[in-house]
Amino acid sequence: MARGTYDDTHQKIIESGMKMFLAKGYERTNLRDLCADAGITTGSFYRHFTGKEDLFAFFVQPAVDEVKKLFADSEPLCRDVIRSGDVRRLWKVVDADDILDYIYRNFDRLKLLLKCADGTKYSDFLNDVVCMETDISSRSLIAAQENGYITARLPSETEMHMICHAYISSVFESVLHDLSRQEMERYVSTIVEFFAAGSYKILGL
Repeated sequence: MARGTYDDTHQKIIESGMKMFLAKGYERTNLRDLCADAGITTGSFYRHFTGKEDLFAFFVQPAVDEVKKLFADSEPLCRDVIRSGDVRRLWKVVDADDILDYIYRNFDRLKLLLKCADGTKYSDFLNDVVCMETDISSRSLIAAQENGYITARLPSETEMHMICHAYISSVFESVLHDLSRQEMERYVSTIVEFFAAGSYKILGL
């Protein structure tokens, strides 16, 4: 097969796949319908992807990898902030601009993950992100308390999970509501400031 033909078919699959996954979700997207929409045979599809879930993963895995890296990169920064004693800066390690940039780069991928992933290994994406946020937040606050920078009672594990779930869910509402970049800037900044202020209050900062 000529390279141009292969690349053209690949692009058709990507365009039809994204359109149908967004419209119907993973479970309700039929591979035959997807191929018909792309104007190809199922045999042609299998020369590009091993199946429907492989195509879905092609779309969303970059967003999953990026958010994992965002959390991994933030952990040593949190340790540096704690060593400095300026604990309020923990809420600036990943600030509104970082969150906005991530969402904007991955807007359609995040739509797939948040609305269309039932039936795939990505169906718990939101909870996975909440667990990462809960883990790093809990360990950072415990370290800050052990160093004498926080004297108030720390939230329990359950409380921390619920707080982080509320925070992450609120941030991702910008995707579910199809906000424009300008609307998103106002919204995410408000959410970040709101949860930071609440954290300062309960932790006596």
